[in-house]
Amino acid sequence: MKFSIKISAIIAIFSTCMLLMITAILLYKGHEHLMMLQITDSEVLIRHFDMALRETAFWSVGLLIIVIVVSSILIARVLIRPIQEMDRFALRLVRGERNLSISYKENDQLGQLGQSLIKLDETLSTYELRRKEMTQDLAHEIRNPLASIKSYLNAFEDVVWTATPERLHACVEEINRLIILVGELDTLNDINSPTFKVVMKEQPIAYLIEQSVITLASELLEKELQVELDLDKTIHAKVDALRMNQILHNIIKNAMYHVQKDGIISIRLYKQKKDFLIIVKDNGIGMDEETSKKIFERHFRSENKYTGNGLGMTITQKLVQAHGGTITVGSEKNVGTTITITMPSST
Repeated sequence: MKFSIKISAIIAIFSTCMLLMITAILLYKGHEHLMMLQITDSEVLIRHFDMALRETAFWSVGLLIIVIVVSSILIARVLIRPIQEMDRFALRLVRGERNLSISYKENDQLGQLGQSLIKLDETLSTYELRRKEMTQDLAHEIRNPLASIKSYLNAFEDVVWTATPERLHACVEEINRLIILVGELDTLNDINSPTFKVVMKEQPIAYLIEQSVITLASELLEKELQVELDLDKTIHAKVDALRMNQILHNIIKNAMYHVQKDGIISIRLYKQKKDFLIIVKDNGIGMDEETSKKIFERHFRSENKYTGNGLGMTITQKLVQAHGGTITVGSEKNVGTTITITMPSST
């Protein structure tokens, strides 16, 4: 049985039962009060009055039942229409259709259900978009290192090249690049997920910056780079320590690949009104205006000796935004680059 018919039947049965009870009480009480008059010589009058009362009740009940049934069907259709619309909406979602709409927008339980379905549609669309992007990223980025490894192995197999330690090391480097790439893609996929959240806790920002520099100390020494720190150690803010470390690591490492031997990377931390600012400045090769605008785009690589995956700065920007902050880049060719992070301060 259809849901609309069930609702109609329930309304009609309930209304009819109430009507019959009221009519029975009316007939009983009417007859009882007539008998209390004790008109012994008017039995015919009383009988005809009872008949008239019963006929009136009969026709009234009949007409009211018709009205109740018709109105129940109409009410049921009004109630069932939004439910049917949402049922069709859900079926279209299952079939893979996206970016749908619901016409029922009343502020009631059904309206709230409709809004929940719309949010589900938006979430599914987001997940599908991220899945497609992830697939495209993997195909785009994995192809090159795999092709390099394959060419090396084919050369070894055809005895065109001898498997020297240097050539084997080149293969290992390509494999390591694949491992790093997969890690970055996984991180980017997590960040793009609608359920991604940063775990905010009160942290000393200067300490986080110092720890990020320490983790890169060996690479800095190897390249003979100097790091200058100007940090306000009184600044505390609610941040995700792990993600902040990732932000700082990406920015400092990006600066390292742009700075020549004996170059300088300066990091400054200070407070400005309700925000704190982290400024990372280098005296490296710099970037032109077009490169500065595209540095946060996925897979973009500037023209320098850094052969990264083009995802590090994209991840950095998204993590900064997840903290409610902004990141900007200022650069001049052959002069240097300045990256400024602005985040809300909790103190």
